[in-house]
Amino acid sequence: MNSTRSISSLNEDIIVEQILRTHDPDGRWIDSKTLLQEVEAILSFVLETDVSKPLPTENCMTNIEVFDSKETLPYAISRISVQMLCPCTGENEIHTRTMFLFDLLKEYRWDAKAVLVLGALAATYGGLLLPIHLGSNDPVAASIATLNQLPMERTKFRPWLNSLSLLIKVLVDVTKCITEFERLPFKQAKLDSNLVGETMSKIRLATYWVVKSALACLQQIPYFKQPQQATESRSAAGEISSLGYQLRSMHTGLSKQVEECSTQIEEKIYQRLRNINTETHQDNQEVLQLLFSLQDDLRLQQYSRQVAITDLKEKVILLLLSKPELLPTEPFHFLLQQLYDHPSNTNTEILWIPIPTSQKWTEEEKQTFNFSSNSLPCISVKRPWLMSSTVLNFLRTEWPYRDGETMVAVMDTNGKVVNMNAMDMVLIWGGKAYPFTASKEDELWEEDHTLSLQLMLDGIHPEFNTWVKQGREICLLGSDDSNWVDEIKSLARKLQNLGFEFELIDLSKRTVDSTEESSIQELFWLRLESVKRSKLKRIESSNPDRVFEEVTELLEFDYGEHKGWAVIGNGSTAEKEKEKIVGKKLTERMRRIVRWGEHAAGMSFAEAIRIAEEEPCEESHTVVVPFEEGSRVVTCEKCRRPMKKFVAYQ
Repeated sequence: MNSTRSISSLNEDIIVEQILRTHDPDGRWIDSKTLLQEVEAILSFVLETDVSKPLPTENCMTNIEVFDSKETLPYAISRISVQMLCPCTGENEIHTRTMFLFDLLKEYRWDAKAVLVLGALAATYGGLLLPIHLGSNDPVAASIATLNQLPMERTKFRPWLNSLSLLIKVLVDVTKCITEFERLPFKQAKLDSNLVGETMSKIRLATYWVVKSALACLQQIPYFKQPQQATESRSAAGEISSLGYQLRSMHTGLSKQVEECSTQIEEKIYQRLRNINTETHQDNQEVLQLLFSLQDDLRLQQYSRQVAITDLKEKVILLLLSKPELLPTEPFHFLLQQLYDHPSNTNTEILWIPIPTSQKWTEEEKQTFNFSSNSLPCISVKRPWLMSSTVLNFLRTEWPYRDGETMVAVMDTNGKVVNMNAMDMVLIWGGKAYPFTASKEDELWEEDHTLSLQLMLDGIHPEFNTWVKQGREICLLGSDDSNWVDEIKSLARKLQNLGFEFELIDLSKRTVDSTEESSIQELFWLRLESVKRSKLKRIESSNPDRVFEEVTELLEFDYGEHKGWAVIGNGSTAEKEKEKIVGKKLTERMRRIVRWGEHAAGMSFAEAIRIAEEEPCEESHTVVVPFEEGSRVVTCEKCRRPMKKFVAYQ
């Protein structure tokens, strides 16, 4: 028994050495996992004994990606099929043909070799058995089966088909092990060399047996086409069963070793992820590789352009974590605009990492992601559903990400995460917040002591900066009472007709239609929420914060007690020049100014609003000014209201 094992082991070593001589991968990559899923679906369907089962409704073969290959996937499978269908007799010829196939597949990785051969098997048996499968309900299919000398009655060949079905199932299972092992990130986690070496040797040997067994399956097609050879068919079924048992035994040991490698790597990767900020890195490449190259060297993309991780070297990376549906459209576009329209963007990139709400992506989530990633300027993971579960678990448990929410983590040029959530910084200041660290946020709040119009509207309203340069006054308005808003707008038009130059912006939350105005309203309130959260992290109970108080007042405004609110000022004005008025007070003052008529000409809107608050003088008095100064507005020294003009002659 021991002698037999030694001979068998020696033979296996010789086989591994032989196939290693043919192995010369050139970097081409096939989505072997998806291809294997389709191969399994095809073979399961055509080998199904119940021909009444419904046909598959979706063709996913067109979605299988191939990179850096000199041949297309269909051509590669066709080329392999031709060689596999060449007749072989005896063990030596099958081994020779198997080695020829390895030479044909020398540029591919081990998982791709196995999956491509199974693809050829699926293409051949699919074409052979599909007419039989459809023949009971489709006369054309039945005619095709007859022309190909295929038996419509499966009863005589059921043992052979059952053995073939079992062998193909174990071939798929072994290939899944090969694929899983090839996708493990050994560069990111060093394992025991003996364990890896031993498993790698078994992977190579398993690949050999997958190729050889698939070849043996195709060599038995003649038995299926000759119904009179039932005896030979039973003999063929025995050969297939023997291969199946051998591969099943191999799969049991191989799956345990692959699982052990996978478990050890997951533990080491998770620990390395936890140590990102404690370890020293020369640049961000090692950390990015850790996050995005855990399976199949995950590619990045920008629109349909492929992006290499090396392209992100020396960049500040904003890692945008969200569900595949992103934010609502407007806020997300605003976030991109805030960053990409700023000069500092040359050293900044947004990298979108979509995270599904469950452990498995749905087809709807994949379609949503593909549409968004191909239409947005940010970089994204090309196939996020292939991301390592270890990384996703780390992001969910160690980072402050919550399912369905959105966060922006900042990684500096050295791969250190310097801000766990800079979302509010980006929404408030955009690219001005570069490099998006917590200290930069403190610095920006040192500059912004008040809730200025600049802080509330910059980047949100398309005309804001133009108005600021022109020195125009701006009146912000908010209410849930449409009648009150309409009245204010009517009074504003009357004042503008009198010569007052100011802009009125309605920021009421009630608007739900998709217009530019509703977009501005949505972004305005989104920024106020960001201001509040940012301030909430910094304020101390002993030191009241003016910005926090003002933004809280707007966000929690009592529309039941007051009709609404208005803030009047200039984008570049200081705090003391900004006016905030609530409810009926605004309408009363605007009506008073309208009654003043031309006597208020020359006043600014804010000045007129302030003066309209004063009670008029109870007694009448006269101020005499030279005629040439009569064009200017003369105000009462006591109540500051404009005085009526009269011309006096002496």
